[in-house]
Amino acid sequence: MRPLQTTRLLLLISAALIAVSGVAFGSGFSIFEQGSKATGMGGAFAATADDPSAIFYNVAGIAQQRKMAILGGGTGISFTNEFRGDPNDPYTVGTRAEYKRHLFVPPNGYAIVPIGKNLTFGVGVFTPFGLRTDWANPNTYLGRFISQDANLKTLSIEPAVAWQTDDGRLAIGLGAEYRRSHVILARNNGIVNPFTQRISDVAHVGLDSGFDNAAWGYNVGILLKPNSSWRFGLSYRGDMKINYKGTAVFTQIPTGNAELDAVVKAGLPPNQPITTQINFPATLIGGIAYTGFTNWTIETDITHTTWSKFQNLDIIFTQTPANNLHRPQNWKDTFSYRLGVNRTLGQNWDARIGGVYDKNPQPTEGVGPLLPDSDREGVAFGLGWHSGPFLIDVTEFALHFKNRSTQGINLDHFNGTYKTDANLITIDFGYKF
Repeated sequence: MRPLQTTRLLLLISAALIAVSGVAFGSGFSIFEQGSKATGMGGAFAATADDPSAIFYNVAGIAQQRKMAILGGGTGISFTNEFRGDPNDPYTVGTRAEYKRHLFVPPNGYAIVPIGKNLTFGVGVFTPFGLRTDWANPNTYLGRFISQDANLKTLSIEPAVAWQTDDGRLAIGLGAEYRRSHVILARNNGIVNPFTQRISDVAHVGLDSGFDNAAWGYNVGILLKPNSSWRFGLSYRGDMKINYKGTAVFTQIPTGNAELDAVVKAGLPPNQPITTQINFPATLIGGIAYTGFTNWTIETDITHTTWSKFQNLDIIFTQTPANNLHRPQNWKDTFSYRLGVNRTLGQNWDARIGGVYDKNPQPTEGVGPLLPDSDREGVAFGLGWHSGPFLIDVTEFALHFKNRSTQGINLDHFNGTYKTDANLITIDFGYKF
């Protein structure tokens, strides 16, 4: 190639290799399944809050539990996701892709210790947020230049304390949450090969933050039981900002053309430290439960999530600041609606059913391979067995995401329709001393 053409191609390749796609999180990375009984009631648990998982759902609820207890387990989550290209888009028409099959098991564990008549101390370990969009056939999948894999992990440890009045009608609670987080992103970069006029993969870009990223937050709760039939719960978990430090690694992919590979190598940025931040939202939950029917508990909750705190994503390259990235996200606050029923069956069994409708905060133009979020509807069925100090809870939760089309306006010009379903099985084991 002539020197001027080489220079232009070098600049083009350098820019393309730097352009790491922005992280786009939504309701799809909030994990609300942090206890089997609560999950069996569709997550409608802020007013019931009568097992140790109340540390997550409404911390005031541990005050009403007057025996030392432990509870722990996890939720097995599996996703199916299919992408079909837009028939009116010349780039994606006829394209079909799907996720790799994974089983994710976010854990949960709780312990509570009553102190005197009115006070209870507790500690919870849970995973309030998480995301994995890992596409099959990552080196041939058409969306690989936007995202091949996105993996967000969190782990929270929360010491908590709650106090109730002598008559048990009012309880208040407070928790301090320490949250650690880890983000991994991967994609390929491609250019139009000047020799073949086709897109060639020229580099793989990987971002890894490590797990040494953390912040502190808090949550508070109120539980009111004015009489034997009604219960009211209010729970607030504060927003949290985590600053991530990690590494960007650029790995060249040979094209088979020595001249083009030499130009790509010259434009390849150095591996280097990066920084970014994620603004995790606050949640406010209000719940009302009715226990006036013998052996029945019926609860409905509304959850407000402040996803509007996630407006932008900035990725800072410490060695090449001219290539720093700023990408708008423009999330909106959302509401979810939950309904749950618990039915006591004899002395040893409980049966549960629940439902949820969860709005998504993601603008249509942001829907893409990194996160194809959409409104979701779910139904849960659960069983609880308890005998003496022992407890086992099992829940099956089916979650359907409404089909989400990019409507031809995706910011990355990758248009089509996403179809997603998830299945969750939660199991908890408990013991009261």
